[in-house]
Amino acid sequence: MRFFIVLPSSFIVLVAILMIGVSQKTPDPQTLYPNPQGAEAFIKRGELYEDKGEYEKALSDYEQAARLEPENSIAYLGQGAVLSVLGDSDAAIEKYLIVKELDTQNGVSTRIVEDLIAIEKENR
Repeated sequence: MRFFIVLPSSFIVLVAILMIGVSQKTPDPQTLYPNPQGAEAFIKRGELYEDKGEYEKALSDYEQAARLEPENSIAYLGQGAVLSVLGDSDAAIEKYLIVKELDTQNGVSTRIVEDLIAIEKENR
């Protein structure tokens, strides 16, 4: 006797998407953004470097984004995340405090940033 398992088509599509995602590599940041123009481009390239584990390059791009747009909290959030990975909790906290200040001024919730600061304080 043979048994057949019938899967819903949406599950099959989900599995196919997962398989495609697993097989793809992170694109080369320098190829996608050879000459970034503006903070957003530096942030996007920094995220790609971060995904590839190239933390010093990611940090450099996040710092450049912050120089171009000092009010962009995402640039400081990226810096904090990279500094945390690099083991510099004190510097990460400094960046997260900047994010908290900017987001408070803009009326954005700072709960997540407060949690990140608490985690960094535990890692000291």
